[in-house]
Amino acid sequence: MIKKILSTLLVSSVMFLGLATSSFSFERPTIAIGGSLNYGGYVASGKEIEGSSGVTRPGYTEEENDGTAAMEVGYSSVFLEMTIADRLTLGAEYMAEEVETEIAERTDTCTVQCDETGIGTDLGTSTVKAVFSNLTTMYAELRLFNGVYAKMGAMEIDVETKESLHTSSSYANITLDGSTYGIGYKNSWDNGMFVKTETMIHNWDNFTITATSADATPNGNSIKGDMDGIVASLRIGKAF
Repeated sequence: MIKKILSTLLVSSVMFLGLATSSFSFERPTIAIGGSLNYGGYVASGKEIEGSSGVTRPGYTEEENDGTAAMEVGYSSVFLEMTIADRLTLGAEYMAEEVETEIAERTDTCTVQCDETGIGTDLGTSTVKAVFSNLTTMYAELRLFNGVYAKMGAMEIDVETKESLHTSSSYANITLDGSTYGIGYKNSWDNGMFVKTETMIHNWDNFTITATSADATPNGNSIKGDMDGIVASLRIGKAF
């Protein structure tokens, strides 16, 4: 996803630069660096399927558990960007810290006749949380009028799953791809300093994670989910 958006942005910048230089006197692109404070909210929904994909074994329960959760997110990031003809900005941003979810807990209490065999049991407490890190965003901004700009980009983030499951399963860490779009306002000064405020929608691709069992027998457990959010940012930078 990141490579694809990079290619698209590069092609777009070349086309825009060609149009700009044919209509206006050429200006040297400006380079800027800065930092951002970001705050917003996410909503995630998911389903754990125990014993899916036709996997069965005596005494193992097949069931589905759905859930939806909302969380606040706050993090800082750094960015590097290039502005062409004072209208098109291409940039990269990296989250400078980790974001953790709260610990979620579920207790299963079925002790007899819990599955189609009539002998399965499903008894125990499971806990899980996720740690998000290495959020990388490649983006493009197009100035519309005065300091108002439209922004879109591609995102990638690492997700570490930390779980303790009574089903003797564990889930691998994954990397999610996503897209982002929104609108912002930029105020700049003659010394190169600038401040941006923006609001962005975050859309992440749906994901599926298949569990690995502690023993040699596969249990067919899996998690399917999706996650979306909205984030407001205060960005301060210096152009050179």
